[in-house]
Amino acid sequence: MECDWPCHFAFQFAPQMGCQRGRRRFRDAICEKAIAALCAAIKRNGNRMSKLTIAAAALAAGLTAFVPGAFAQPAAEAAPKTLVEVFRANAAKKAEKSDLDQTTTASVAPGMAKGVGQRSPYDAIIAKYAKQHGIPLALAHGVVRTESNYRANARGSAGEIGLMQIKPATARGLGYKGSAKGLYDPETNIRYGMKYLAGAHKLGGGDVCGTILRYNAGHAAKRMNKVSAAYCAKVKQFMRSI
Repeated sequence: MECDWPCHFAFQFAPQMGCQRGRRRFRDAICEKAIAALCAAIKRNGNRMSKLTIAAAALAAGLTAFVPGAFAQPAAEAAPKTLVEVFRANAAKKAEKSDLDQTTTASVAPGMAKGVGQRSPYDAIIAKYAKQHGIPLALAHGVVRTESNYRANARGSAGEIGLMQIKPATARGLGYKGSAKGLYDPETNIRYGMKYLAGAHKLGGGDVCGTILRYNAGHAAKRMNKVSAAYCAKVKQFMRSI
């Protein structure tokens, strides 16, 4: 790494950070990034480097969320001895997270996809009301997963609430007497959500996309739109995975 004055002051921190330098470059790519971050900080601050400045430089470089005291860990876990060890540990964690399957639902932010064997703690409730209304269980799960990714506290941008992202006005039209807050209760939400889905299923003639169109765009909807088509594709993909 080329580092002109005053960046050469950064090299005095290399041993502290566990970095060893070869003839022209550091032997570790993370060390290269760490020292480059310190070089940038030194250019801004001169050679007045403190632990806080090191932390700020590392954070700005996206290497770690290190702050003073970050080395404190449970006794059962060995504490890192150098900043670079922290950087390496964080890099390993980021690599693990990048392997997770991230999906976007119809109404809410991305969340981790759940496999068939670990769908949710609400399986029994979903099965109960799906059976009660004659809805195929795979379709019921496909809607709940696509709407909220099985998150009971999900809130949509247009006021949709809970696991099945049902609006208070829609629930009241189906006989619900409670408050909007009450729809965050999983069983209440699924009870009225499945009731509405059953109506969509009947109007759609049992067809998956016909059902999804009427659940997503309203029971009166007849013409498929791009949003409902994409929604249906997600549900079908999930149903095929079961």
